[in-house]
Amino acid sequence: MSLEGKVAIVTGGARGIGAGIVRSLSEQGAKVAFNYVSPSSHEAANALIESLRQDNHEAVAVQADITDPKAPKKIIQAALDSFQTGRIDILVNNAGAGDNRPLEEVTMESYMHLMDVNVRAVVFMTQAILPYIPRGGRIINLSSISSRGGYATQSVYAASKAAVEGLTRVWATELGHKYGVTVNAVNPGPVDTDMYQAAGEVHLKRMEEQNKKVPAGQRCGTVQDIGDIVSFLAEERSRWVTGDVICANGGMLYI
Repeated sequence: MSLEGKVAIVTGGARGIGAGIVRSLSEQGAKVAFNYVSPSSHEAANALIESLRQDNHEAVAVQADITDPKAPKKIIQAALDSFQTGRIDILVNNAGAGDNRPLEEVTMESYMHLMDVNVRAVVFMTQAILPYIPRGGRIINLSSISSRGGYATQSVYAASKAAVEGLTRVWATELGHKYGVTVNAVNPGPVDTDMYQAAGEVHLKRMEEQNKKVPAGQRCGTVQDIGDIVSFLAEERSRWVTGDVICANGGMLYI
């Protein structure tokens, strides 16, 4: 297993893409700590932990709102206490929020919420990990096809994800020189998760037509598609990749 003995933190790991990333890293041998926010995700987090433990993987979940200034320390401490390694080898900044609305309907509250979750939390989670990440460590940020797609009603969401990609490039040089880590981003398109399925019949019908045009497979993505890409970026084999944004959308960006 390519990540045997490594310790990873995945933010927002209880469900959806985050859960797929947690599982993929675990299957490659990593010990994984992840956070979830709401009590409604508690059951999903416990179910994921139990499933991983049945397969002899080590994982721990902690309830923490990633926008709380105390959350990074709480999540990191849970990983350190659980795995007793004194280090965090891999950070996956996955937690995110979405909100589609025309520019005329953007409010200060909606703007701040997206920026707090999608940008501020990424900055301060990454800052908090630096004392614990060894040379050769990996920082992987989750962006979105929306950062480049120019989709109507996604002004703030697109801006927040473009910011994540900007941070990725800056940190690849800044943190690469100082800490010897690589920093990359993954740019998913639509992924078949519970949130995707709950979006409503009209949305699903529209996406079904779009998915038929996807060059790589005429379908939407799966959590395993994204998890496998993140796992590769976490491995030693990706050592010469940094500052990059991996378009993990099956080519949907180009249709």
